[in-house]
Amino acid sequence: MKKLLTAFVCGAMMFTASSCGAEKPDELSASGCRIIAYTRKPADDYSEFLGHSVHFAVADSSGKNVQPLYRNYGKLFPKCEFSEENGIISIGAKDIEIILLDGEYIITAKEIKRTNLGNGDFPQRETGNYVRWTTKDFVTFSEPEVTKKRYTGKEESKKAAASEAFEPSESLDFIESAVSIPIPDETAQKLIDNNITVEFESVGLPKEVTAGSREELEAVTAAVRYTDGSVHNKHIDWDFSSIDFSKPGKYKVNGEIAVHHFGFPVENHPWGDPVITYYNGKYYWIATNDANGDTSFEIREADSLEGLFGEDVRRSVILSADTAVFKNTFWAPEFHIVGGKMRIFCALTVGNGFDPQCYVMTLEDGGDMLDPEAWSIPRRCVMPDGRNLGENPLGDGKNGITLDMNCFDAGGKSYVVWSFRTWAGTDSGSMLMIAETDPKEPWKLLTYTQLLSRPVYGWENNRGTDNNEGPYALVTDDKVWLAYSGGDARGQMYVVGLLSANVGDDLCDVSNWNIPGAPALASNFVPGEYGCGHNAFFKDEYGDTYITYHGVTSPESRAIGPGIRRVHFAANGEPIISMSNGQDLPDSERSVSITVAVE
Repeated sequence: MKKLLTAFVCGAMMFTASSCGAEKPDELSASGCRIIAYTRKPADDYSEFLGHSVHFAVADSSGKNVQPLYRNYGKLFPKCEFSEENGIISIGAKDIEIILLDGEYIITAKEIKRTNLGNGDFPQRETGNYVRWTTKDFVTFSEPEVTKKRYTGKEESKKAAASEAFEPSESLDFIESAVSIPIPDETAQKLIDNNITVEFESVGLPKEVTAGSREELEAVTAAVRYTDGSVHNKHIDWDFSSIDFSKPGKYKVNGEIAVHHFGFPVENHPWGDPVITYYNGKYYWIATNDANGDTSFEIREADSLEGLFGEDVRRSVILSADTAVFKNTFWAPEFHIVGGKMRIFCALTVGNGFDPQCYVMTLEDGGDMLDPEAWSIPRRCVMPDGRNLGENPLGDGKNGITLDMNCFDAGGKSYVVWSFRTWAGTDSGSMLMIAETDPKEPWKLLTYTQLLSRPVYGWENNRGTDNNEGPYALVTDDKVWLAYSGGDARGQMYVVGLLSANVGDDLCDVSNWNIPGAPALASNFVPGEYGCGHNAFFKDEYGDTYITYHGVTSPESRAIGPGIRRVHFAANGEPIISMSNGQDLPDSERSVSITVAVE
């Protein structure tokens, strides 16, 4: 990707004085750089729910050198409407226009409404309204606003520049319709720079170090540099056979940079919602087991991450419909240490009906994780007044199911986030709820439920299901990154979004959260992986962060499987959850050597 972008920029520099990247006259219209806004044609791996949003690309003066931005995925999506019964009415956009007014770009599109006929068909019609956004840099945008007119009279009379129709070349046959407008060269350059995929650049390692013991040499790490300027220090497994720390001298020592790289899926078994934890020197695995009808929880234990998928891995069923009052929906179990104790947060149904609700199990002090008797009976989650979590949590008289509960600490408080859904009158779509909880008894909420997010965008509501589910927090020194899944939970339109907030903020105040307008992980962001979602995070034995998730291997498949890869933190501190193995560290770069001076 970096080479392609470099070629684009260099090609643009070769054009005339008014070309993209060169000196230009004061008038913006004379610039050679243009921003293209377009909608996409639907395809097997890209539905009209995604295609009918605003996409962006940068072009040079010829219009032939075009670089799609944001992975050629929709960047601006209208928000849905809600029916009288609180159901979701999906909204799309088409026929885009852009004007420049007083240094600000106004982007408008015709609003289209999709009607769910209940048989898989979603006929759409123009509403006569328009959706509009504003931006100064095509990086940060205003919230979508629905208007009766595309532009006001003032805007029409004062506009400095207006977009023109853009005819795509044969290489851009995915475009349905497009317009373009000139942008400053520096804006184009920033967009191109920001569009570079963050990937491996080089390995930094000193040629010689002084070490007097194995421990001192093991502390030497490889500083792996990436194209955005970020650095990840990786552990090295050294071969100590060539060195004698009892004899002074210089020794050449070889090593292998330690990475956990897996193919996708990591196992040919329909595991959903996979979770891994490193606890007391061992790795543990738990997930939703689709193969057994979601009627049990199995835990695995291994000395290494790779060992979790070995044939001789230690494993045990700790809860089963065969022996418990819970007979259905053994869903989304998660390991969490809360209040100093290992817990499992999960969703279960009492009896044979369909009513998944959130529960918490606790491991006895010193207990064996794989011993069913070491775990407490599941305790149902309740609100401060003792009501069960699914009983009228929003005060609108509607009860529903609760599931996918995640627990995390931030700013000295313990929080839980979960998914809630009701079918009172119509399907509400799954929603994310948040509350503060008691770490000593985490099934008891300390505050009442707050609605955090709903599936309002086309990448969250589509032909499969309307979802905001599977929340999982990644807490850094200053930020809480809350991953969640939207779209079709068993298909290629499943995606992961990232909400964010500051660690010290009141996280039950929804205004403190930044809600994303587009996903952080979607189909083919990592080549060959589709519909990846319902993720979890964990740290390995070296403290590096990894993501687990489930997905499918083709747009047509609904046979889910689990995946694992490292989470990279970009130079700006944001987690990248779509870095492939090769982008993290090519296999050809794993072998290293160093001269060790023993004094």
